[in-house]
Amino acid sequence: MARLRRWRDRFPPRVTALEASLLPKIIAAFVAILVLTSLVTLSLETRLTRQQIEAQAKTLFGETGDVLDARITADAIRTNQLMSVISQGLFETAPLELAGDRIDELSRRILSVVRTSDAQLDIVGVVDATTGRSRTLGLPTRVSFADIDPGEALAVARAPGASQRVVPLVDGGYGVAYALPVGRLDQDPRLIVTGYALDASTARRFVAQTGVDQVELVVEGAVVATSDPQEGPGPVGDWERTMSTQQLDDGRLVRYVAIGSDRPWDAPSSVGLITDDPLAALDGALAQTRLLMVALLLVVGGALAIGLARVMTRPIVTLTRTATAIVGGDLEREFDVVRRDEIGRLAEALERMRRGLRAQLLVIGRQADALQESARRIVRVQDDERERIAQDLHDGIQQQLVVLRMQVGISRAKLQAHPEQLDTVTDQLATSIDHLLDQLRTTGQQLFPSILRDRGLGPAIWSLAGRVAVPCEVILDPDPLPRMDPEVEINAYFLLSEAVLNVLKHADARRITIRIAVEGGSLRVSAEDDGIGFDPPRLRRRGGLVHMRDRVNALRGSVQVVSRVGEGARVEAVFPLPSANSAAGSLEVEQHGSDTPVEFDLLAQTELAEDGVRVLLDRPVGDGEFPGDGGVAPS
Repeated sequence: MARLRRWRDRFPPRVTALEASLLPKIIAAFVAILVLTSLVTLSLETRLTRQQIEAQAKTLFGETGDVLDARITADAIRTNQLMSVISQGLFETAPLELAGDRIDELSRRILSVVRTSDAQLDIVGVVDATTGRSRTLGLPTRVSFADIDPGEALAVARAPGASQRVVPLVDGGYGVAYALPVGRLDQDPRLIVTGYALDASTARRFVAQTGVDQVELVVEGAVVATSDPQEGPGPVGDWERTMSTQQLDDGRLVRYVAIGSDRPWDAPSSVGLITDDPLAALDGALAQTRLLMVALLLVVGGALAIGLARVMTRPIVTLTRTATAIVGGDLEREFDVVRRDEIGRLAEALERMRRGLRAQLLVIGRQADALQESARRIVRVQDDERERIAQDLHDGIQQQLVVLRMQVGISRAKLQAHPEQLDTVTDQLATSIDHLLDQLRTTGQQLFPSILRDRGLGPAIWSLAGRVAVPCEVILDPDPLPRMDPEVEINAYFLLSEAVLNVLKHADARRITIRIAVEGGSLRVSAEDDGIGFDPPRLRRRGGLVHMRDRVNALRGSVQVVSRVGEGARVEAVFPLPSANSAAGSLEVEQHGSDTPVEFDLLAQTELAEDGVRVLLDRPVGDGEFPGDGGVAPS
């Protein structure tokens, strides 16, 4: 890896013109957008046009199917009416009771007239309804109708009027039959039947009538005849979906027209009209036109993209040169704001940023000076604090130790002379040692109270309130306070202790109120008194207020001092909380024997070690003893 890094430093990558200039990128973006837009437009337009063409083709082809259906229906109506008219004319002039030969003669005459009127009716016959047998009566016919079930024949013969049916033929094929019942109320009814076969010639005749490419004749799901013998054995589409145009996988269209139904002596069947898409050629021509239009759009759009890109990048190049000069240190170089479009607004924003940057540099310079001054103040305060501690140790603890050493010598001499005064001498020594311990605790609390480290801000403030001579009210929200970041707790505590110390020294107050509240992601603390007040602008550079401000600024907080002469004062600070840790409980104890009784609460803590509490109480205690609280036990 080190060798690769050295090689990279030695041979830095070359910056190509495409990477160094914005113009090729804008042109490429324009061209890409044009290409993408053209392709999307081409795809959508092709799809919509094709859908419309297919719908139109289906509509046109559906009209062809409707024409064939109307023609088949019209042929059936015409043939049935002709058979009915002829039969009525012949049988009305005949005697009421006719012999079988006479009925056959009349039937032969009806069939002859019907065949003469329509050349496609090349199948004739008479069916005996009682036996189901079919006879031709000597008439020439291409093929005969197959015998049918007597029950079905009798059902057809009893029905009034002529009808059209698809029936089986003798050779196994099927044909369209027009049946006219004769003597349907007699004991020996008959059916006069004529029609045509459903074969290849009929399929070709339908092709000629409709103009389609191919016709298939389907009976009960099987193809019985087709105009194209190369087609498969099964229907090309769903033959039961009549009167709806279907599109095949190969693009052809098919429409089925029903000619039969599911009833006695009839078979469900249909005529399938098959043709190529009549508008496919139009679709191809439109596709070529669309491609030419897209190519023209790309050429014209590309030329416009190059021109627009040059116009757009020219002011950006100017802005880049100005920004480069500013980066080099020329903060007096102004951006040229002459446009009112987005680039002009960008130039205006950059100009505002330049002015703001210049102003911020001035502010940063002032802040750097203030930071140096703050650092000097902190060092000076530390030196003063060390000097004060040394003076306290010299004037207080050291002198008391010297006195204690002298008392020990005096006590030795006294005990040698009066051994019976052992209890009196030891009590005096114990009292002196207790005073020395009180002095040590006081000095330790002034330096850093251990309760702040062990129990948090709330107990430390309670302890502070218990030590001051003025009544002090403490309001916590929530109560008890949760444990917070140690830096926040320490700076908040010493800010409040500094404020309380200033009140005790200068305010001549009768009451002090301390408030601490956790509000969302910040800690708000305040100390308020009812003393004589002061003028904050006049004393803003006094040591105590400056120290408070330094503490708050160190944690990116804010501090406010509100006071008027004769109306007391209030110091309020807000510290941001980087994190908040919940505490198990709070400990509130008094630090001196003269304090008012307070209580301590240990939540979620089953045991309190005696050694860890001894230094917080008035005096060392033993097992089963209460601290020196004037006889008041902690609650």
